[in-house]
Amino acid sequence: MMGRTILGATATTFIIALVACGGAAQSTVTQPTSVTYIANLSGANEFPAVTTSATGTAVYTLSGNTLTYTVTVNGNMTASATSSHIHAAPAGANGNVIVPFVTANVGSGVVTSGSIDLSQPISNGTTSISGDSLRALLNNGGAYTNVHSSQFKAGEIRGQIVRQ
Repeated sequence: MMGRTILGATATTFIIALVACGGAAQSTVTQPTSVTYIANLSGANEFPAVTTSATGTAVYTLSGNTLTYTVTVNGNMTASATSSHIHAAPAGANGNVIVPFVTANVGSGVVTSGSIDLSQPISNGTTSISGDSLRALLNNGGAYTNVHSSQFKAGEIRGQIVRQ
């Protein structure tokens, strides 16, 4: 019998299921509701490294188009925090500020917290980055967080942002 194909039971069952679903395959794979990124901040991570007893963490949580963040300093910085940001650069290199934060003038504790709407461009006053570009940097380790003080104007503690 030329030109005839006989389907096995598994293929026939799949075709029947596909037709029953209106012709579209149904997926049971669910996407995570949020993604967490963490940067462990220390003077040793600055480029070049600085000597300070301060450490800290920057925790980012991405849910949909909203990226929430909290940057905390532990121990005491050499002077109160003057600014903090997300920079675009790999570990061991300095990069441009891409997300500036409003920074509390503290030597220890929460330096900044808030949220970023990734459906809108993010501007630092002179340049801007799309939410998709920031998301890509976060996912591939291409961004870091640092906290500056008057003692270390280029940054006192820093950490690469790593997807968990």
